[in-house]
Amino acid sequence: MSPERPDGTEHPDDHGDKLSPDHISDRSERLRHIDHLDNVTDSRGTGRSAHTGGEDRGPRGDDSGEDAGEGTQAVKFDPFADEDEDEEPTPREAAQKASKGAGEDTGEGTQAVKFDPFADEDEDEDDGWDDHADRGADIDALLADLNELRDRHDGEEAATDPSSADTSARAREQALSTFRQRRGARRVGRTVADGMVHLPFVVPTRPENALIDPDKAVKKKGIPAPQLNPGEMVAGQYEILGVIAHGGLGWIYLANDHFVSGRLVVLKGMQAEKSRDETATAIAEREFLADITHPGIVKIYNFIDDPRVPGGFIVMEYVGGPSLRDRRNAQPDHLLRVDLAIGYILETLEALDYLHSRGVVYNDLKPDNIIVTEEQVKLIDLGAVSGIGAFGFIYGTKGFQAPEVGAEGPSVASDIYTVGRTLAALTVHLPKQNGVYTHGLPSPNTEPIFRRYLSFYRLLLRATHSDPAKRFRNVEELRTQLYGVLREVLAVRDGVQYPAQHSLFSPQRTTFGTKHLVFRTDQLIDGVDRTVRITAPEVVSALPAPLIDRNDVGAAMLSGSSYTEPQEALETLRQAMKTEEYEQSAEIPLGVVRAMLDLGFTGQARTWLGSLESELGHDWRFQWYSGVTALLLDDYVAAQRHFAEVLNILPGEAAPKLALAAVNELILQQLGFHHSALLDEKTARATSVLGGSLADLDNEIFTDMSTTWSHLTQDPPLLRFNAMRLYGLVWVTNLTTVSSAFGLARQLMAEDQIEMAVAALDKVPQASRHHRMAQLTTILQLISGTLTESRIRRAARRLEEIPTNEPRFLQIKIAVMSAGLNFLRDAGVESAASANPLFEHDFTQRGLRTGLSETLRRQARQAPYPRHRYALVDMANQVRPVTWF
Repeated sequence: MSPERPDGTEHPDDHGDKLSPDHISDRSERLRHIDHLDNVTDSRGTGRSAHTGGEDRGPRGDDSGEDAGEGTQAVKFDPFADEDEDEEPTPREAAQKASKGAGEDTGEGTQAVKFDPFADEDEDEDDGWDDHADRGADIDALLADLNELRDRHDGEEAATDPSSADTSARAREQALSTFRQRRGARRVGRTVADGMVHLPFVVPTRPENALIDPDKAVKKKGIPAPQLNPGEMVAGQYEILGVIAHGGLGWIYLANDHFVSGRLVVLKGMQAEKSRDETATAIAEREFLADITHPGIVKIYNFIDDPRVPGGFIVMEYVGGPSLRDRRNAQPDHLLRVDLAIGYILETLEALDYLHSRGVVYNDLKPDNIIVTEEQVKLIDLGAVSGIGAFGFIYGTKGFQAPEVGAEGPSVASDIYTVGRTLAALTVHLPKQNGVYTHGLPSPNTEPIFRRYLSFYRLLLRATHSDPAKRFRNVEELRTQLYGVLREVLAVRDGVQYPAQHSLFSPQRTTFGTKHLVFRTDQLIDGVDRTVRITAPEVVSALPAPLIDRNDVGAAMLSGSSYTEPQEALETLRQAMKTEEYEQSAEIPLGVVRAMLDLGFTGQARTWLGSLESELGHDWRFQWYSGVTALLLDDYVAAQRHFAEVLNILPGEAAPKLALAAVNELILQQLGFHHSALLDEKTARATSVLGGSLADLDNEIFTDMSTTWSHLTQDPPLLRFNAMRLYGLVWVTNLTTVSSAFGLARQLMAEDQIEMAVAALDKVPQASRHHRMAQLTTILQLISGTLTESRIRRAARRLEEIPTNEPRFLQIKIAVMSAGLNFLRDAGVESAASANPLFEHDFTQRGLRTGLSETLRRQARQAPYPRHRYALVDMANQVRPVTWF
């Protein structure tokens, strides 16, 4: 059939598929058809002589004679173009190029390619064509003439049918429309915070949906109407589309930039200059705003003046998307999950850190000014940005702005305050007064989220502290603790552990309290009585050590001295402190404390710390070493105070939690309550983190707690409560801190929560070298406290899973059978309810006495001392049932 025009009619001179070389398989048939083309060409009054006379047709084959030059040129889209056109030209192509005339200059740049309907798609694969190169050149010339006729005809057709000429324009318009429509196409979200948080993809807000009706706001809030109306032009460039919000500096407008392809922009008012100083300040403000370039901060395009708006406008990038406030309000309870809020804030901190590094502060961080769109988070509304310590008009939002800004000016600390307030506003319902958030945070006594994630609460307490000096010193400090808090939140909520990649402490160096219960059974071997108490020296030796601050001037020297003997290191540090180079170092004097403690000079270390308190008392490392020193001196009250201060400063770290839990346990031992139940069952289960959450308990239970849940206490129930909670948090967050697992199990055993104590130790990873000790401990736990047949049988089954070459196998077995025999005696029965044996012996009094006798004799053979060996044999004889033979 004949090809159709765009209007659907057939071209009168086209020969359709009769002339298509694609349907001709034989070369002679192809030549016959080409001869037919010669006749067609002659019938139209054109021939090869039409373009072989040396005329220059230009790069597009027309008669313009223009030089295409060397630059890149537009290429008309050709759906039938040869995909292999970048390969070597065939003889026919070479001949066609030569037929354009020797004087034609096509240039070296990319050129437009004309459509050739008769081009042979497989011409480079026909080996026989080379034998007829001359003939091919003539045929190509004929085809070129046909192309000229087709172009001429297409031009006439375009004149009669404008739709044909606009095909390219329509294609471009369609592509642009599709591009804009798919800007909001839903895609997968992204993971942030080292893969701990998945931020969902958020569809951008359509510009028309972002516009608001200003009349409603004018009536509701009593604010002036917008100075600019839709359709008005600003600076001859920006067409106002409407208003999108009202801020502290007036209305915020959405506009169309007529100079940049209709780009959408936001016009926000600048500070109005009322004096010479304010004018100078505004000029300086424009200068540093124009130089802000960060992917997490909205772009500044321009600054314009307009007589209708004093101070003029900042022209900013339009970021289509909901704010964090909108995201929060869209939730069923109008609150974001804590992990999502932290993830968004961690993304925002990059922009704040950039601003601080450039010497400016943002001043107005709040959920409204953080926009979430597609796969990015951006800070908008830079109208309040100012230099650190600037004076004059400092803009902010009540309820978010730090209280000291009016008197002391903006600072990094004031920005940190706004971060804390923003996090709090996203995750809890803050108290309000006259529609404005009041300063301060709800107490965990009344806020379940804070009870569940107490470290999150302590982070907010420090970030929003009324004293700027007690807040996080910079964004990096805050970021590090946010990572730690996030790890804990996810562990408590989901039971998922993530590696501690941002900790300020080393891993736990060794363990404490992991062997006491099992070692107590060693009395069967040597007759030596052992206790299950922990001691201060073993706790100190196991606690993580602070890492050296790499930004400290003395860090390099301390890294080298860490491999020397303590005496040598102490002398090196003493010499360094005499030089001016290390006068500002905090690590060197603290390194002296470490060396003294390693040498056992604990008293001297405390004296040395006393001399450093005025200079380094605010440093968490000073508080840590003060706590360690007090612990070694058995001053548990002072140790508790110092470690609690470290936790207040570093709420995301596990080390101060582990240290505080151990100190509380030591105080309970000192007071004689380490084996006493001090909490009700429901509270004990929730406190352990393994059996629920404190958020699930009624607020009335916590009325006696301090409003900030201080760790400073000597009250036995609170000591147990804090020790159990802290051990549980450390253990659930990091399964390599085995000391916390055994510590939690001891507290649960004291509260007679045997099953939960067993569950805590069952979480010790099988790859851990403490796994066997945890298994043996759970066996002894099951036969402690109130005995039941079920627990005794479970203990026996657990022991049967342990290889018999375990050194303590026999003594643990003796303990289990003794528990079984005592159970039967206390119950006043001869045999257990089930007829199944216990180990290889009948679960009867006679069967267990026989088993005990045999096992004690086997144990006696391993006794190291003859006296104890005889004692074990005597014990076996006593327990052996009476026989008549």
